Amino acid sequence: MGRPIKLTSTSASIDYFRICDPEGVCHVVKGMRKVQLRIEQMPELLVTKLPPHWRAEVTT
Repeated sequence: MGRPIKLTSTSASIDYFRICDPEGVCHVVKGMRKVQLRIEQMPELLVTKLPPHWRAEVTT
């Protein structure tokens, strides 16, 4: 049998962003990389970084 696997939780430093299109349809995205990918596809998107207390409400 192999080595035991250590389970870890997600880093608390992951940021959440609200991405809105020009029509006002918004989505919440986790992580800057996903934001970058979406902006490459649709440069007209508006991005707002959500405050840390918002993240605490989402994860609990």
